[in-house]
Amino acid sequence: MQLKRVLLASSALALLAGANPAQADGLYISVFGGANWVADSSASIFVTDGVYSSGNLSWATDADTGFVVGGAVGTHLDKWVKGLRVEIEASYRRNDVGGVWATAGTSFFGSGSSSGTIDANLSTFAVMANVWYEHDMGWKVRPYVGGGIGWARTNLNGALLTTTTAFTTFDRDHDGFAWQLGAGFNYEAAPGVNVGLGYRYFSGPDVTEPFLLDPFFAGKQAFGTVDNDNHSVMLNLTIDVN
Repeated sequence: MQLKRVLLASSALALLAGANPAQADGLYISVFGGANWVADSSASIFVTDGVYSSGNLSWATDADTGFVVGGAVGTHLDKWVKGLRVEIEASYRRNDVGGVWATAGTSFFGSGSSSGTIDANLSTFAVMANVWYEHDMGWKVRPYVGGGIGWARTNLNGALLTTTTAFTTFDRDHDGFAWQLGAGFNYEAAPGVNVGLGYRYFSGPDVTEPFLLDPFFAGKQAFGTVDNDNHSVMLNLTIDVN
């Protein structure tokens, strides 16, 4: 399934990148940056080896405000539809992730519990094929809407901490299909030069992390998913190159 999604995204990238030059109406480059918020995650997982031990791992993440930066190369397709444009975009998002965790259980060796805080960061690099429609109302300000699909790689690394030491550490990468929707407006600051403000909802690959649960679960692992749903507000600068 993941391979099919990657192939689908790759095909879309090739299709948009290869738009008929006869229909193109000028290339542009764009750079952007801004604030990024990632959705919190929580879970409570029951773990057992079926014989000697059982218990629960629970956690709740609380991500800090992070950042997003990126750039795009695109072309206007006004000869098809006035205001239509397509582009290839690369972006990088990063957020520090805090929160709390706890375990409780019984085993052949007795019973006990642990708890502490989460100290981690979540980052995503993405390559997207986007389609935007910009409505020209005869003003210098032009609103737009659109979205895109592509490929992304997500990294989650950090530790579950007790008051004195790391209970367990982790460093995981997942890659696969990504998509986004967005809206905003551009302002013509000078001929061929636009500045803008935009919003993006970006969904990248989630990260499934195996947390090692010694000593209470005899080496068992609990697999928990950290969601990768993002809300971004960004400023952009776009320059027509021909």
